[in-house]
Amino acid sequence: MDRVDKVLRYLEEFGRHNYMFNIPRITGKFLHLLIKIKKPKKILEIGTSNGYSTIWLGMEGNEIITIEKDKNRAMMAKANFEAAGLGNIKVIEGDALEVLDKINEEFDFVFIDGRKNEYLDYLKKIKVKGIVVADNIISHTDSVQDYVMHVRKHHYSVLLEIGSGVEVSFIEL
Repeated sequence: MDRVDKVLRYLEEFGRHNYMFNIPRITGKFLHLLIKIKKPKKILEIGTSNGYSTIWLGMEGNEIITIEKDKNRAMMAKANFEAAGLGNIKVIEGDALEVLDKINEEFDFVFIDGRKNEYLDYLKKIKVKGIVVADNIISHTDSVQDYVMHVRKHHYSVLLEIGSGVEVSFIEL
């Protein structure tokens, strides 16, 4: 775990100086706690960036697919996963809405941190039975409003004031 923590701390410092907009450490700890409790087998992340949140999701060895549009960030994330010793993460480069059309798998945990105005579009393309966590619900209220209204109407969903605000939804197919 020292190896993973070293990479996380490096990414926190790197993010502060390079405008990476990583999730706050408290949000990472929350995601990791959820993973430890629920023990999902298959995780999907939308919005890899440099891999900071993915590392929090992947510390327990769960199978992860993460989608990143920016080629340089995807390469950076892969290097960070290797540095952390995490071989359980598959990075797919491309626009999430297009990539999701090609993924025909069911997930039991999803973390959404992509383009805020596309959260609902992402959700509609994902086969998920389990937990969906969406970031930036407080910091980007206007951009995610349709997503929040949808999950609260159709699923058990709650806003937690952690970091930039996370909406945690429990979804049954």
